[in-house]
Amino acid sequence: MKKNIELKTITFYLLILTLTLITCRLVWFENIFDNANFLNWDAEHYYYIKNNGYEGFRVAFFPLFPLIWRFLALSVLGVVLLNSLLFISSFFVLLKEFEIRSVAEIALYISIPSFIFFYLPYTESLFFLCSTLILLGLKRDKVSWVYFGLFFAIVCRPAFTLFVPALILSELLFKKERGTYKKVGIYLLISCIGMIIVGAIQYQDTGEWFKFFSLQKEWGNELQIPKFPLSSWSDGIILKLDGFAFLIGGLAGLYLLAFIANVKQFRKNKIEKEVIFSLAYLGGITLSVLIFRGGSLFSLNRFVFATPFIIVLLNYWINQQFYFKTKQIFLLFGLIFFFWFFFGSYVHIQQILKYTLLSLYVLLLFMIKLEQENIRKFSLWLLIFANVTFQILFYLRFLNGQWVG
Repeated sequence: MKKNIELKTITFYLLILTLTLITCRLVWFENIFDNANFLNWDAEHYYYIKNNGYEGFRVAFFPLFPLIWRFLALSVLGVVLLNSLLFISSFFVLLKEFEIRSVAEIALYISIPSFIFFYLPYTESLFFLCSTLILLGLKRDKVSWVYFGLFFAIVCRPAFTLFVPALILSELLFKKERGTYKKVGIYLLISCIGMIIVGAIQYQDTGEWFKFFSLQKEWGNELQIPKFPLSSWSDGIILKLDGFAFLIGGLAGLYLLAFIANVKQFRKNKIEKEVIFSLAYLGGITLSVLIFRGGSLFSLNRFVFATPFIIVLLNYWINQQFYFKTKQIFLLFGLIFFFWFFFGSYVHIQQILKYTLLSLYVLLLFMIKLEQENIRKFSLWLLIFANVTFQILFYLRFLNGQWVG
């Protein structure tokens, strides 16, 4: 077995990505790496909080990332480098923990298009680090790691609304273990402490406690009936990206429900705590976005794909000992194609063709589980190539001030 295959693959991929972006700068976008281009969308809000503290609607953003940024006194490019290092370190540890040593599998994960947010002034890298600590704690039964990961995740982002239920579910499905209810109680206590700290930090700047909750309605986050066709903040490719995230998150939630309902086909598969937690988070965030945003799925691709949970589930999926037959692949293509009707794919022939291409892209995830080994390998590398292409396009899109998530 090759030594340090994880580190070599990561290094090679990042080198290719960096050289491609530098080439794009030299040929097309002369000022693409200017500081201002990294401060689009949420990054601008964190930059403001870092420099000025909380004010008005910016209370919607949690304090850990801007506080670290302020404490280290980093430049914009400095914090981009910090986020990149945090992600790469966490990603490397995750690969080691789950014994992922296939070059193709590592390339598949690191090329996920929404991973662009790890190389921007966003909270994704810190959130990835905290989430990885939780996953490792669950896998190794190191409960203190889970506690620390949960606490810092809560101060980083409003994760308690999903992390705590996901952790409780993970514990209750293994309720024969000693101390289950004690751990559940500590999860709730940590959530309360974390929220009090967030509230206190924001109170210092605004004079108001927990204004975060009252601001949610202004951001369009309130319980409501979803409107169809489903939408996002940008049409075209970003709507399709959020739609893909909705499909994956929905499948994760349905798989977990089938397991809980004791469906024989699912119960025969052994599911560890970290997998249950990942299923619960991805299913939960997808349902939450659907019912609290009225059918607008903006940023769902970040919440689903820019996390370690998608890696855990893809690794679980790839290592399942079953394979599809060719007829089943055709059936899956039909189901995926009709799924896009929820997004208005039927309104025009051009839309139908675009969603057909998206269906083929999604189908590659299932084709890597085909009976024929040569097709499995071809599908995997084709999926990686598509991912790399989209990742570069989305990064350039963000730096040019266009919405991604």
